[in-house]
Amino acid sequence: MGVSMKKLVFACLLCWGLFFTYGVKAHDTGEVVKDETARLIHQLTINITHELFKSMPAILDSISAEMRRQADKEYKCSIQPDNYKNKECN
Repeated sequence: MGVSMKKLVFACLLCWGLFFTYGVKAHDTGEVVKDETARLIHQLTINITHELFKSMPAILDSISAEMRRQADKEYKCSIQPDNYKNKECN
């Protein structure tokens, strides 16, 4: 998982946390601000969730490619003779 994906997941979790823990009591004059903030956090959470699941195939493809690369490396190293190991297998 790349750095940008970790940041996206962190932002998503942060928005979910803010959305579900947003319960600050506001004055009557602050109700509009409270409601607008809750609406914006909700919309941001939905947008990030959408982007995360839209990116899921690319994430899974990169994980799959890394797993195939590692399995290929382990196989190649296992078939080399003990007296010769290339720098990748040391």
